Amino acid sequence: MKKVGLFIICIIFGLVLLRGQFVVFAFDGETGNRYVVYTENNQYLFEKSSVEVGDSYISKDFKLYTIVEVDTQRKVATAQFEKELKKPNISVNPHRQKIESGKDRKICLYLTHNDESYVPSDGYDSVYGAGGVHDVAKRIQDRFEKVGVQVWLDETLHIPHDTTAYNRSGVTANHLLKSYEPDAIFDIHRDGVGRSYYVTNVDGKERCKIRIVVGKANPNYEENLEFAMYLLSVAESDYPWLFSDIYMAKGHYNQGLYNKSLLFEMGTYLIEKELVLDSVEPLVDVVTTALYSTTVDTDSGEILVGGEETPETPTINEHFNNIEIKKNNDIVVSIIIIVITFIVVGGGVWGTIYILNQNNSNKKGK
Repeated sequence: MKKVGLFIICIIFGLVLLRGQFVVFAFDGETGNRYVVYTENNQYLFEKSSVEVGDSYISKDFKLYTIVEVDTQRKVATAQFEKELKKPNISVNPHRQKIESGKDRKICLYLTHNDESYVPSDGYDSVYGAGGVHDVAKRIQDRFEKVGVQVWLDETLHIPHDTTAYNRSGVTANHLLKSYEPDAIFDIHRDGVGRSYYVTNVDGKERCKIRIVVGKANPNYEENLEFAMYLLSVAESDYPWLFSDIYMAKGHYNQGLYNKSLLFEMGTYLIEKELVLDSVEPLVDVVTTALYSTTVDTDSGEILVGGEETPETPTINEHFNNIEIKKNNDIVVSIIIIVITFIVVGGGVWGTIYILNQNNSNKKGK
């Protein structure tokens, strides 16, 4: 009897291997590890699969909070209200034109946590391989391409889902950036909290929200956060339900590689994947509208959806490109100053040494 049981187990194991992946429940360590975050007045604020003291959170109404206490036993945390951020002053051009296809419009996608899946649709929360989140990434690619944006989706596996996954995916992200020079790059994930946090009802229909994650530990933190806030603002006009919040964690998430690099949490493991896929079209619409059809007044900071691009009012995409160019120019200028300083100081030192040597020679000659 034992031999028969062992034989059956071997057959099942072999079938899983042939399928090319291991089905592993709660593999990623995030599912079922939900933290509920409250304000200091014990008001419910949000949920996340992991939080740390020092992390920050921006609500849909642009209120900034910081995590000040985490109880790992009870899985609860306390967030302190910091301030109400100034919303970007946004307006919509009523005569805005449909975005035209452009050869120079490029987006890159990759997945750090390939294993992430959706239980109601995939039958499991994680796999040792390409999980259900890959289907979401493919749908994002397809939708971008339908609106005339070139997309490179890299499905390289970065398993296992551990603390070094971002080191492995960083190689992928760097390759994409160097190879294709995209306008933006997105890391596609799904969260590990309860279904209710990501589901909202819009006109009697359930819709899936998306969380934007920005890493604090990267040199492009302020620019990536600004980009995230622009997306949040642009979405308010057509899809006010789309984004749940912006979460700023202590990690880097490879966002130091580029100033238009964000992580999207596409729903959570307990949500139907079909619901997530329904949110792809609004997401792509917001991203393309923000990057290519929304202008920023460099003096006032006002943004206009469907605005006319000029040197004083570049698109959001060009706005960040200009910031990057300025940073690179500043680096070049700094290097030149250092070199000139070295030459001047070095020349002065060597000149002084030469004069002293000459004086010593003259004294010896006398």
